[in-house]
Amino acid sequence: MLTIALAAAAALPDLAQCQAAASDPQAALAQSIGLQGYIYGYPLVDMLKQRFNETHRTSPGQPVAAPVNQIAIYPHLLTPATQGQLRAPNSDTLYLNSWVDLSRGPVLIDTPDMGTRYYTLAFMDLYARPWHLGTRTNGGKARRYALVGPSGGTVPDGYEVFRLPTDTAWMLGRVLVTGPQDEPAARKLAEAIVMRGAPGEPVTDAAPLSPFGSLAYFQLLNQALRSVPAKPGEEALMAQFDRAGFGPGVVFDEAKLSAGQKLGLGCTLRIGPDVLKANGFRPTQSGNGWLLSRAMDNPGNDFLLRAEAVRGGYVNAREESIYPAAIQDSAGQWLNGANSYRIRFAKGQLPPVDGFWSLTAYTAQGVQLTENAIRRYTIGDRTKGLKFAKDGSLTLTLSAARPREGTANWLPVPAAGFTLVARLYLPRPSALDGSYLLPPVERITE
Repeated sequence: MLTIALAAAAALPDLAQCQAAASDPQAALAQSIGLQGYIYGYPLVDMLKQRFNETHRTSPGQPVAAPVNQIAIYPHLLTPATQGQLRAPNSDTLYLNSWVDLSRGPVLIDTPDMGTRYYTLAFMDLYARPWHLGTRTNGGKARRYALVGPSGGTVPDGYEVFRLPTDTAWMLGRVLVTGPQDEPAARKLAEAIVMRGAPGEPVTDAAPLSPFGSLAYFQLLNQALRSVPAKPGEEALMAQFDRAGFGPGVVFDEAKLSAGQKLGLGCTLRIGPDVLKANGFRPTQSGNGWLLSRAMDNPGNDFLLRAEAVRGGYVNAREESIYPAAIQDSAGQWLNGANSYRIRFAKGQLPPVDGFWSLTAYTAQGVQLTENAIRRYTIGDRTKGLKFAKDGSLTLTLSAARPREGTANWLPVPAAGFTLVARLYLPRPSALDGSYLLPPVERITE
């Protein structure tokens, strides 16, 4: 089992020190290799950070905490008060959370007959690539699965093998809720999903793990790289990481780093977030102001995109769901709650899905839900009372203030800058190939 033990964190170098580092050969080399490691390793570090924080009790209001190989169900549909550490959470489904440890053998999962209710169990390997079980793969029928990692193990009779590429994985399950009255029934089905595996340490109180602001980042990355199978074709990259002190062939020891190496790696952590923000996400599809990358779920060797997908909140496989996002209106202006907007779906042009669709507005910074007067955090095909026009079209209003025409078609948005995310679960081919485009977000002018 991969354990986490971090040395005390020292402060990062300031901007002036990092500017001076360019003239220090050791520091410059460490920063060059360190930046590649920061980008490559972002998913691994973020996953292990999150695993620690969700298998320990790090705050009084923490929504879920459980040992490895045990499912914890979020207590409610997510709201601003209950979203916890999730980024860009949805308010459409109940979440199930578990950290899986396959180093001591397979973990067994029994799923009940879910009928026509949509659900998915998304397993993120340590590189944050998703692997799914659920409605799309089994038609909602009761099944028995054995999760098997690189460490292998004996699978009991009657269980279908489901292989994962790393022994550490995060399961984020989702069970659709059609409305407030439906939540108890959805919860009952969620509770019928059973996981059995080697028991983990009991949950104890701990300070939150936050490795991004110190050389603890590279210590955690080193622990992760020493725990995963080597990937063919990455030998030269790993050798460079070894040279910088954090690769899989060495044990990271900050005390053995030279002053130049410490400075270079520290400056990496200073500039790394800006590098991701400026270069990570590159949409492959853009239409009517909506941005979408078709490679987010499987970026291959595009380590920048892989890191940015994690920084933005993880994704499902495309065939499971896609997430077109809008940050500007149809005139190219940044979305802001100081303005009001509308989205008009012509008759027959609602999002083409076999699961469900919804729209959610998040803060531009942090990608979080915010409180609003009617406690509506998403709007979509299950929203009760939507009003269609006589011509069959549907116009949604997006604003921070309550619209004069009423709340039936209103999606409240943050008061300042915001990001709009559309969720299309089990998207049909027209949504996947780009032939269907969401309508533009138009600013309403009086």
